[in-house]
Order: sequence, then structure tokens, then C-alpha cells
Amino acid sequence: MAKKNKKSPQIMFIDNDEHVRDSLKVFFDSSQMDLLIFQSASEGLNSLKYQKIDMVISDYFLPDMNGVEFLNRVAKTNPDITRILMATIINDDLKLEIIKAGIDRFIEKPLTITSLDIIISELTK
Repeated sequence: MAKKNKKSPQIMFIDNDEHVRDSLKVFFDSSQMDLLIFQSASEGLNSLKYQKIDMVISDYFLPDMNGVEFLNRVAKTNPDITRILMATIINDDLKLEIIKAGIDRFIEKPLTITSLDIIISELTK
């Protein structure tokens, strides 16, 4: 399938796990995607003031707020951004919270780079 002449998506990734962030840096350095990686929601929210972002991928467990709250704040200021939430534990309450927040996709951790790459490709077509 031929790719349209389209600028690569600008993606923000928020995860408090340093190993996850480092793995993503290594993988995405060799890809055509622009990736901004932060460890906290407040860093991500601050960056959104200065950066044009197409997609935000956030872990649920962040040091300063949960991922749903963070993605809700993102949507208030940037309603066109695709929002993805990741979590290791999901229960009915979290499923309901995700639906109410209108989050575009949920990824269960542990995630693989391949599955993340597929999801990003699907959502940026």
C-alpha cells in the first residue's frame, strides 16, 4: 500500500517507567515518527502549549495524576488529538471511565513495540 505524502505524526508518550521510555526511544529513533517522551502528565501538558501533537499515548499510572484525568485535560485544550490509554490492570470501573472519557483506544500492558506500532499506524491513516 503506497503511503500518501503526509508528514509523519507527532506523538507524545507519557510513562513513568524509565525502561519503557528508553525502549521506545531506541525503537522510534529508527522510525519515521516524531516522538516526544515524558515521565509525568504535567510535563506533557506543558509541552502541549508549545508543540503540535497528533496523538497522545499515556500510561494510567502517572506520578502526578492518572492517565484518564490527563487525557481528559488533553481533550479540553486539544480536542482533535487521538488519545490512547495503557494500563496493566483493567477492571469494570476503569472500562467505564475510559468509555465516558471518549478515549480512542485502550492498550493492555505489557505492550510490545510491534503492537504499539500497529495501533499507531491504524490510528494515523
